[in-house]
Amino acid sequence: MTKGGIKKAKRISILILIVISIIMLVSVLNSCKVVPDEKIENIEKGIEVEVEIKEGMTLKEISNLLEEEGIVNNGFLFRLYVEQEGMEKKLLPGKYKLVTGSEYNIVLEKISAGIPETIYKVTIPEGYVIGQTINKIGEELPFIEISDLEEAININNYNYEFLDDSQSLEGFLFPKTYDVSINYTAMDIIEMMLAQYQYEVSTLDYSNAKENSFSAYDILIIASMIEREAYIQEERELISAVIHNRLKIGMSLGIDATLAYYLNKWDDPLTNSDLEIDTEYNTRLYAGLPPTPICNPGLASIEAALNPADVDYLYFVITDEENHIHSFSNSFEEHEQLQNNTD
Repeated sequence: MTKGGIKKAKRISILILIVISIIMLVSVLNSCKVVPDEKIENIEKGIEVEVEIKEGMTLKEISNLLEEEGIVNNGFLFRLYVEQEGMEKKLLPGKYKLVTGSEYNIVLEKISAGIPETIYKVTIPEGYVIGQTINKIGEELPFIEISDLEEAININNYNYEFLDDSQSLEGFLFPKTYDVSINYTAMDIIEMMLAQYQYEVSTLDYSNAKENSFSAYDILIIASMIEREAYIQEERELISAVIHNRLKIGMSLGIDATLAYYLNKWDDPLTNSDLEIDTEYNTRLYAGLPPTPICNPGLASIEAALNPADVDYLYFVITDEENHIHSFSNSFEEHEQLQNNTD
């Protein structure tokens, strides 16, 4: 055969191979639904669908699932696209919100990025007691059980030096807005609040308190009373001064919030019989500080407990209930007069 004949035969062979390849490709594509079937065509585009990619699923299984849900128009072509991009081993399990009729690149981007971590926010107001705090956490975090929180607030679970003088966590669950991940446990959340307390008080100056024989725990107890009594910022240091001044002269504090804490009676007024209850939380009957903090105070009240105003006040009474404003006085006579004017 001449050289020309050989070249011609080669060209014919190549053409035959190309034709055969095209026929085979068409056959494969047809078998793999290159042309969407009626079911796929009838799926409306732009509909959000939750699709779960389970641990251990192969690329083929994922591609078929996406086609079945109408996310991609063809599972086989999507699989080829993923392999072309070299992403076949980078698809992550999880429940995804995907849209029907999506472009391949958009779907691939989502299922290779993984599920974004869900962050919950929980706000603990100043002045909450432990019971209110764990109830608020349980209400706002659906993955946390109250029973787990009740176990988590056991003080023996934690090893902080500032807890050495206390019998419970009351006062130490620092009020703040916290970001909580779904993988947090009840103990993780309580630990976070204790760590926040440690951080917040770490830069405060306790030297004056120590000079006056107050421990950090004493200051926390005073701060908790300030938190329950003061509604406006300007009064915190004045109320602190009344507490410090009474303690200096051995005068009972007469702060009914301490008894309300003992009785867990915050919403209803205390009765005369309540005021006669014999407990160290009855600061009308017993001089000195109550045994524990009566709530979890914020930083402003702790700072006020450390820095009382330089005044001689021994009394305060609320004289504007609507705006929660107190009036302060040095003598019992003046205090009575203010009370009478209020009544």
